[in-house]
Amino acid sequence: MTSTSTAYDAPSGGAVHQRAIFFASFMTLVAAGMGFSIFGGILGDVGTQFGFTKSDLGAITGGGLAGFGLTIIFFSFFADKVGYKALLIGAFFLHILSVIMRLSATPIFEASGKNAAYNCLYWGAFVFSLGNGLCEAAINPLTATLFPRNKTHYLNILHAGWPLGLVIGGLINYLFAGPTAKITHVRWEILLGLYALPALYYGFVVVTNRFPISEAKAAGLTVGQMVSHVFAPLLLFLFLIHAMIGYVELGTDGWIQNILNPIIGNSAFLLFVYTSLLMFVLRFFAGPIVHKINPLGLLFISAIFGAVGLYWLGTVQTTAIAFAAATVFALGKTF
Repeated sequence: MTSTSTAYDAPSGGAVHQRAIFFASFMTLVAAGMGFSIFGGILGDVGTQFGFTKSDLGAITGGGLAGFGLTIIFFSFFADKVGYKALLIGAFFLHILSVIMRLSATPIFEASGKNAAYNCLYWGAFVFSLGNGLCEAAINPLTATLFPRNKTHYLNILHAGWPLGLVIGGLINYLFAGPTAKITHVRWEILLGLYALPALYYGFVVVTNRFPISEAKAAGLTVGQMVSHVFAPLLLFLFLIHAMIGYVELGTDGWIQNILNPIIGNSAFLLFVYTSLLMFVLRFFAGPIVHKINPLGLLFISAIFGAVGLYWLGTVQTTAIAFAAATVFALGKTF
């Protein structure tokens, strides 16, 4: 890869390091995937330690999604004005803050009780979702700016970072989370804190590198002009179905390990890793598939696979059938 010739959002000299910036963008999604995946696997430990009900745990998990979409929508309008670097620095701060808040739950529980611990975990999860939203608001247009002639290919590679984070988190859960840990049971605080590692990496790269400005800013488009395009009927429709995709994928992935554990035991962790690994691998081939099938056609086919797989997962009674159903569901959510 060669460095881009677009304008910069920083005044100092030097080239934009395309490869380093793209990989840092990839690592933002690895951090997000790890944080999401690991928390899903430690819910049992968290519930036992603090005496939370399933409803409490569900609300905390929901806090980890609540701010995500709103943050993407809001900051996407201002990404061109604020700059990609500023957004990613903000995301890094929020990711690290979310780790600190959630790891504070144990000492705060000992000092102030269950409700205080709940607030720590809920708002820590909410801050995590804000960080994820800031990342998405920056890295998608950033990737398109870095690779203007091959956007689809690199955007699909970029979004393979999310399932890679899910795979890493799922394996950590399988080996170290809960009473059925394959190697040894490690405290949930240590496991959850691991998503700070990729966050520290991308934070360092973001702070030490110069970034290109967006194509829209280079073209002189105003925020008002961009907002006017948002209300096109097709784009509004895509907003709606993207929200549905988010509920199907993130809602299911957040609970699948806990829901299927009574049926297939510790294999529920491996099933989560398997579907995430499928998604990781297949997204590298999404570009050529999109070129052969138009995007709406691919979404329609994926919706069928997702609906069938999700319904089938709700009826499984054996490990083999669970993996078969999960395969169909993974094909649906991948594309």
